[in-house]
This record gives sequence, C-alpha cells and structure tokens, in this order.
Amino acid sequence: MKNNSETSAKSLKREEMVKFAFDTFYKNGFHATGVDTVMEGTGISKRTLYKHFGSKEGLILATIDYYRTNMHEIILRYINSDPNAKPVDKMLRIFDFLIERAEEGPFNGCFVMNAKTEYTNKGNEIEASCDAYTSGIQTLIDVALKEANLPNHNELVVQIMMLFEGAIIRSKVTRSGDTMKMAKNAARMLCEYK
Repeated sequence: MKNNSETSAKSLKREEMVKFAFDTFYKNGFHATGVDTVMEGTGISKRTLYKHFGSKEGLILATIDYYRTNMHEIILRYINSDPNAKPVDKMLRIFDFLIERAEEGPFNGCFVMNAKTEYTNKGNEIEASCDAYTSGIQTLIDVALKEANLPNHNELVVQIMMLFEGAIIRSKVTRSGDTMKMAKNAARMLCEYK
C-alpha cells in the first residue's frame, strides 16, 4: 500500500513535468519540442513520462488543462477586481488583461490558440480541449453582457470574442499591446451601438 508521502511525491513530480512542458511548449511550440527536451529538463525517464501521460499528446493535453484551469481563475479574478464596475466595463477588462500581459514582456500569444493552430485536423482531443478553453472565455464575456441587458446579446458575444482572438493573433506579429487597445475600443463601440 502506498503511503501519502509517496503519492504526494508522484503528484509533485507530475506537476513539475507539466509546468516544465508548459513553459517549453509555450516558448518553442508543440511540434518543435520533443519528448527528449522535456525529459532532459525534468530529469525523468521516457518510461516515467509515458507512465504519467501515455504519449506526447497526453502531455500536451495536461499542459492545456493546466493553462485552462489557471488562466480561467486569473482572468475571472481580474475582470471582477472592481466590484463597482458596470457589466460592460467588467467585460472590457478582459482586454486590459491582455494589454498588461503583452506589455510585461515577451508575448507568445495564447497557449491554447497556439496549440489549436498546430493541431488543427491532427489531434481531435487536443482540439476539443482547446475549444473547451475558448468556450470558457466566451462564457465570461457572455455572463458580463447578459448583466448589461444589451439587445442582440448572442451576436455581440461572438463579435467580441472575434475581437479578443484577433487581437491576440495580431499582437504576436506587432509585439505590442496597441492591437489589444484597438480591439477594446472596437468592443466598447459595439456595446454602445447596440
């Protein structure tokens, strides 16, 4: 029978592998990063890696889940940080979040959007996991806009999500938060127009 400290140590090692793989995939890309790189960085054997994740795709799924869980909580806290904000202003804070991240330093885009791009038509589970993350972001926007009671609410949610995703992609090219600021202004105008 395994004791709690042994189980905890295995869980910690798995978490360490996920965090290292996340950082490496985010910096170098998914196809450009081999399993050997993750093994070298964490000091684990290929057998241990496959025991925990089954395959490289299993490891990628674990990193997407790690990103989705952490990012959802961070964004939710961020957009709700001002309890007096009006619903539209709360929703617009999602763009402020992006602007701050872009201006902090090297911006590699959205981890999940990067995975989706590299695995389109190549990995159904990876695509589905990416779609779940995107759906979560869209739900955050949806909740804020429902509170605002704007007409054509569903259409507006999709339009703002397009601005959000487009700003992320464009900012990878420009290496600047300016694109995100323009997307925020466009989102504000859409809400005022409705």
